[in-house]
Amino acid sequence: MWGSLRVARYEEGGDVMMKHRWLYPENWDELARECKERAGWYCEGCGVAHGTEAVSERTGVVYTIHLAAAHLDHDPWNPQPRLAAFCPSCHARYDYSWQERQRWLELEQLRHRLWVNAYVYGEE
Repeated sequence: MWGSLRVARYEEGGDVMMKHRWLYPENWDELARECKERAGWYCEGCGVAHGTEAVSERTGVVYTIHLAAAHLDHDPWNPQPRLAAFCPSCHARYDYSWQERQRWLELEQLRHRLWVNAYVYGEE
C-alpha cells in the first residue's frame, strides 16, 4: 500500500522523503514540480532523466532515479527560492561543495579575527 503511494507521488513529481518539511513554504510541492518541469525532467547537473534505472557503484543494487528540487541558496524557508532539478548524486555533490565553502569561509573569518587581534592588541 505505502509503496504504491510513494511511486504515485514520485510520478507526480512530489518529494516523498523530506527533512524538516515545516521549514518549507506551503506551496512547496508546486514549486518543486515547476522546477522539474522547467528542467524537462532531466537532472540539471548530469542530464540523467527522471525515472531512469541505474546501478549503484557502491552496492550494485538497481534503483530508480527520482529528481529533487534543490535549493541553490540552501534557504528552504524562502517563498521564492532559486531551485535546480538534481538527481541524488548531483544533489549530494552540490550540498557537499556548499558545506566545503562554508567551512572555508569559517576558517577565513577565524584567520582574519586572529590577524586583527594580533594587529590591535600586539598578540602573536
